[in-house]
Amino acid sequence: MALANRISRLPRGGITVVLAGIVALAALRFGVGIEVVKKAAGIPDSAEGVGKFINGAHALVNPALAMTAGIAPLALIAGCLIVLFGGRRGMQIIGTSLGVLLLLGSVTALVD
Repeated sequence: MALANRISRLPRGGITVVLAGIVALAALRFGVGIEVVKKAAGIPDSAEGVGKFINGAHALVNPALAMTAGIAPLALIAGCLIVLFGGRRGMQIIGTSLGVLLLLGSVTALVD
């Protein structure tokens, strides 16, 4: 019998939470953190306060907007196909893809 079948549902959730906590503490202890994101986004070290936040938001939102703009047409086509074949979730997929695209566009406009 597999080990997963012998452990009940509640302790399995507790084990997951404990393991996630250990991984988070190890990441903080060994310095794996925000520096990776900061370096990838190209945020300068000279920025301070609100300027640092705006530079970071601008550097992270533009790639996210480009990726969303690339995926949104595929989600629209998938949603239309689901509606075409009688699925009830098709309109939710269409609305979500357009909503996320509009949300990221408005965040980009606010940051600029």
